[in-house]
Amino acid sequence: MFIEIIILSIIIGLVRGGKLSRFKRVNFKKMWVLILALIIQYFLVTINFIEELHYLDGVFRFTKQLSIISYILLFIGIIINLRYRSLWVVLAGSIMNILAMIFNGWKRPILVEGIELLGFEDLGFLLEQGKLPLYTPIVEKTKLAILGDIIVLPKPYPYPHIFSLGDFIIYLGLFVLIQEIMLSEDRDFGNMVQFDFINR
Repeated sequence: MFIEIIILSIIIGLVRGGKLSRFKRVNFKKMWVLILALIIQYFLVTINFIEELHYLDGVFRFTKQLSIISYILLFIGIIINLRYRSLWVVLAGSIMNILAMIFNGWKRPILVEGIELLGFEDLGFLLEQGKLPLYTPIVEKTKLAILGDIIVLPKPYPYPHIFSLGDFIIYLGLFVLIQEIMLSEDRDFGNMVQFDFINR
């Protein structure tokens, strides 16, 4: 759903009069840390839903380490870019996700029934056997299960997906961030004029 949110936000931004050219004004020397963190997290989630898992054994061995690195990068990326208010929303969602993982052995709690509802019965079986390195099934003893992957977006949606409340909040934050960038010209220009006037 990460890609869909970005595309949807860009489309709505254009409809609202925003411009893609305004992304050129983003300081990517600071933003790349955040982007890299999100790419790593998206990669980890995606590969866990690939059925030919044996091809990914080498990557799976480092799932925990990659997760930790991605969250460190994410928090650094948010802190150094806090001039974008929407990143506070991303921060809130990220904290919810990392809490769910910390309290469950650095694995994301996920609803087995949700995976099966999406048509991934084989992955549901592997999950119950503990063979999906990023996930752990939600059971009675699961801590903070409410923060696990329990929200199901099934067919006929073209890309069936299961995600957490934290993910939803992150998606919302990214949606608003893109709007903030695409529609921020007048505000930023006003600040620039004011700054130049003060310097004079």
